Amino acid sequence: MIRHCFRLVWNRKRTNFLVTLEIFFSFLVVAAVVVTASHYVGLYRQPLGFTIDDVWIVRIDMHAGDVEPSPALRDAMIGQMRLLDAAVREFPEVTAAARGFTAPYVSRVWIDDFEYRGRHIPYNVNMVTDDYHRVFGLRVTRGRWFSAEDDAAATIEPAVINERFAAEAFGTADPIGKVIPQDARRDGTRPPERRVVGVIEEFRQLGEFRTPGNYAFLRHRPSATSDGPMPTVMLIKVRPGTTAAFEERLARRFHDVARAWSFEFQQLDELRAESHRSTLGPLVAEGVIAAFLLLMVALGLTGVMWQTVTQRTREIGVRRANGAAARQVRTQILLELTLMASVAISLGILVVVQVPLLEIVGGIGGAAYVVGLVISAAAIYLLTMACGWYPSRMAARIPPAEALRYE
Repeated sequence: MIRHCFRLVWNRKRTNFLVTLEIFFSFLVVAAVVVTASHYVGLYRQPLGFTIDDVWIVRIDMHAGDVEPSPALRDAMIGQMRLLDAAVREFPEVTAAARGFTAPYVSRVWIDDFEYRGRHIPYNVNMVTDDYHRVFGLRVTRGRWFSAEDDAAATIEPAVINERFAAEAFGTADPIGKVIPQDARRDGTRPPERRVVGVIEEFRQLGEFRTPGNYAFLRHRPSATSDGPMPTVMLIKVRPGTTAAFEERLARRFHDVARAWSFEFQQLDELRAESHRSTLGPLVAEGVIAAFLLLMVALGLTGVMWQTVTQRTREIGVRRANGAAARQVRTQILLELTLMASVAISLGILVVVQVPLLEIVGGIGGAAYVVGLVISAAAIYLLTMACGWYPSRMAARIPPAEALRYE
């Protein structure tokens, strides 16, 4: 039966080629959407490493411009920042407050790297104050978080890294006390020794739909001088049920402390929603386009199959006259369509697997491609079977006498 269907498909290769080509491009579009969706689902299911419930973000603009301030002016800014740190803790609605160079779901990143035993290891860096872990509920798995005991070692820059970073840089060895190498500064001096004091489970700054990576927190010393970056993003953990009226009170207090500065308030769950919309928006648009394409393909396949059945009325009548049952006629039509779909899907799989092999698109794991290809193939098979179902039933209903009267 299968060999006979192959022969029939080959004998009508001109018409069947166009159908196969249509299925091939449909498979590529569906595979692109499903592989991307599978990739995002896989990322979403991985641990985020922090919580953002009842967290507010305050961006502080000191209006310093692009010119590097003098050491005296910078020290004055740091002193004013300390006043803001004290002011925010005056409010009973605040349970924890900290500052950082950046915050979750903020695209501002600080990237560093180093060579370790012949391997290049990049990682993201964030400089934060001591209560940062309390704001986001970070879970320390080894060692400790920053504390006042780090003030004693002025020549050491303490670092807290995530488990992924610890495994890539130090393998199975205990990372506590290990030194993260740094390059010399532009003036030739060596920076403070960056030493690991703790390890956290995970921290995915850019959110659920970004690939996890290496991450390191550095401590902003309360007694910091003009050296190093200044954390200007304040994160505030408030009590559940805190209303927007608190924002107005907090803004007035901040302006009393730093009248020349400006402040932008936003709840972190709103920032998370914006990040999700910007990430998932293109995927939804691709899905809509793919759905319309599949609808057009379905209509086209149904029409082609209908026309094919009409043109093969005599052939089908001969089969029925020779004793073929209606079920066998339906099976033949659907099997021919399945063979064309199999050829198109096989060619599509050969094209898609080149993407990870040639690293055309980075960041997507092999599991996402496997799941995406399986789901896409199943969807195309279901689509082709649905398109061929009614034409095959119409072919099976043709009486042999009516078909053979044209002979």
